[in-house]
Amino acid sequence: MRTLRTVVVSILLPVLLAACSPSPTPSPSPTATPTPTPAVAGSPTAPPSNAQGVVVDPSLLEVLPAEVDGLPIQESPEAEAEALTDPELAEVAEAIAAGFAIDQATSDFVYAAVIRLRAGVMGDERFRDWRDSFDEGACSQAGGVVGHAQADIGGRTVYIGTCDGGVRTYHVWLAEQNLMVSASAVGEERRLGEKVVEGLRP
Repeated sequence: MRTLRTVVVSILLPVLLAACSPSPTPSPSPTATPTPTPAVAGSPTAPPSNAQGVVVDPSLLEVLPAEVDGLPIQESPEAEAEALTDPELAEVAEAIAAGFAIDQATSDFVYAAVIRLRAGVMGDERFRDWRDSFDEGACSQAGGVVGHAQADIGGRTVYIGTCDGGVRTYHVWLAEQNLMVSASAVGEERRLGEKVVEGLRP
């Protein structure tokens, strides 16, 4: 399986920039905005997608809690558009949605990607490869990977990665729903990442 690091960096970077910026959301760049699909008269506009058929499905965010520690989780179209630019995402995904919550006063944040998996693609080895690639990408912005752990949170097995710079990652494979949730978070006191995976909705 090819590395997914490029996917991870592209979808995480806008949120990392937001955490260091006084603005409430990252400013979209021209390259991060998908080209609108012409709508057929009388029909809704098609959702963003890439050449490999991965689509953005905002309904996937319903798996996440609506808010975390009082902070609303908002969809990030910029991160979703960036994710669609990498064809390697199609190796595992049919659809993706990305959301984040941020405390502008403290820069604590959590970013979460919810992925609807292609049928039959996910197994223990591939899930481990995904986690390693995601953690490598997230920690490339935060001093490198320095540790891995496993915990039971909310009755689910959660794999946790730690970056030298304080970022933590969280991975949950919801096999019965054919979904995967990968998150990254900053903030030792609020532990937003743990609260997101604890609040996942069936």
